[in-house]
Amino acid sequence: MSLSIVTDQLSQNFENACATAKHHGFETIEIHSLWGKTVEDLSSAEVKTVKEILLKYNLRVSNLASTIFFMAKLYPNDTISSFNDAFYAINGKAKDHMEAAKRALDIAVQLDSPSIRAFPFRAPDNRQIIGVLDDQREILDHFTRLVPFAKNAKKRILIENCPHTHLPRGEMTNFVVKTIDSPWLGLLWDPANSIRADLKRLATMYRKLTILEEMELIAPLIGHIHVKDYHYVEGLAKPYQHVAIGKGDLPYPQIVEFMKKTSNRAMFSLEPEVDDIETLVSIDYFKSLL
Repeated sequence: MSLSIVTDQLSQNFENACATAKHHGFETIEIHSLWGKTVEDLSSAEVKTVKEILLKYNLRVSNLASTIFFMAKLYPNDTISSFNDAFYAINGKAKDHMEAAKRALDIAVQLDSPSIRAFPFRAPDNRQIIGVLDDQREILDHFTRLVPFAKNAKKRILIENCPHTHLPRGEMTNFVVKTIDSPWLGLLWDPANSIRADLKRLATMYRKLTILEEMELIAPLIGHIHVKDYHYVEGLAKPYQHVAIGKGDLPYPQIVEFMKKTSNRAMFSLEPEVDDIETLVSIDYFKSLL
């Protein structure tokens, strides 16, 4: 199995991040934010600099973790909250995100990345139940319109399940990708995000699968896997606590072993979201599983 790491987990200074990744034996990196902006916001001159740094450290790009539709309303009357300032993301209406997707695909071509990330729209504050059939139809419509641009660029768009969106579980994003049925659309599966999903906001049918059952269901369409870990602490206002990979509740040994036995060669990409020391612990642990 292959392994990469999201560079902003190491440093916002892209060259420092690449130097650190190379020092720890990575041959492939994933790019979300760098120099205080998300990758799809890079200027042409900045993209050129990224290419030069990648060449200097002999690194390849596994995925562009762009933020298409993350801070976009699915419906005009949706009310959406601002997000963590440390998570760089584009804003605007859905049409602005469509244009950003085209830009991200163009950058993917320049950086030889096989894919870009997109999200299934920010979950609203003014509706309790999310991911219902009407929501899925709206999301399907937007991604159907993106597919021709992906095909033209010969790059895949990978939809990430995220607890802050309409489709927080992998089985839900799987429905969208399977319905559209295009080789240019796939899943970016984050098993920790699936575990963290607020089940009270989901239809009963999406509250049943364990994380391993979800993996078996969606495995054929997974194009990329984000790796982080949570430990659930009952009674806290935010009970899902970030911990080093291997110290939390995610069954990564079973996940890795299952993926090894499939024909799917999706990249595992580390996104620990912990401090520098625990990030190094996470790297060492996950390498021991491969």
